[in-house]
Amino acid sequence: MLCQLAHHFPPFVESFLERSRPLRRRFREESVTDLLMGSLITAGGRRIIVEFPDEPVTGADMEWNFVNPDDGTFFRILLQAKQCYGGGSIWTRHGYKELLHQSGSGRKLQASVLCDTARAATATYPLYIFYNPASTCEAARGAGFTAVTGASLADGYLIEGLVVDATTRALRTCNRSLKAIAPLLFPLTDLFCPQVVLATGPQAFAPGAPAFPLAVGIAGGRPVLGVPVPPTPAAIRQRIIAAREALTKTGIKETAAAPGVPAIAERIPDDVSAAIERAQARARSQPGLRRWRITFISANPVDSYSGPGFIRRRQQ
Repeated sequence: MLCQLAHHFPPFVESFLERSRPLRRRFREESVTDLLMGSLITAGGRRIIVEFPDEPVTGADMEWNFVNPDDGTFFRILLQAKQCYGGGSIWTRHGYKELLHQSGSGRKLQASVLCDTARAATATYPLYIFYNPASTCEAARGAGFTAVTGASLADGYLIEGLVVDATTRALRTCNRSLKAIAPLLFPLTDLFCPQVVLATGPQAFAPGAPAFPLAVGIAGGRPVLGVPVPPTPAAIRQRIIAAREALTKTGIKETAAAPGVPAIAERIPDDVSAAIERAQARARSQPGLRRWRITFISANPVDSYSGPGFIRRRQQ
């Protein structure tokens, strides 16, 4: 259940990174991303497909594809992960030392690679996911920045603006600091909560019915008991828009100049459809993936029981 994961994973990351501080070799963001992928595998059943990259490249650490086979819609998020470093009680001095990383032979800023990839693609939006240890989170939250958690999200275009503007030594230090990033963060729950469910019929409780997890969530605009499913592409897009609007209300003026959230696509890309088919056939992942690829399979709300792993296809 994704909403439950969104609540429980950030505190786990806070503790995990905090415990690694005394170690001679600290865990990097790749370790936390691996843990996130494992959590998604266990949380989603057959409705979340996780594919491992053969040789990850810079530009994006994860690709989250949201699909709805019922109506053929699609929306993609590209995510870049960064970890916070720093010690002491002055949390504003903590920061993301790799945020200004350059990649490729042309030494292009990684943030620009991420955002340019999103700009050139259909129904795609860039986000950052920032991993923070407990001591950093507690100090920042004590100063009023409640969105600083073990795993917090930020708009990729806003982060790109900070990175591109870091043209002097002072700005390079300032723009990658938690002081600059904290006002831009929003929690993972903004993306995955409230939990979406497929309402169950009474036959789901009949003797001999297959066992599957149930959750209280939203279906048709009302709270119901049903089978948890990932949010639809349209819901994910709307939640990103809502997160941007919330930032604007706090005084973040840069959101007005950032590219808009693109419309959902009315067709699921062939490579994503193929990934779903391989998963249903229990075949191996596509070779040559450049990053973690996660496919979230949603469905239109229905009143009859369809089972936790049932995936319908849109009629052609």
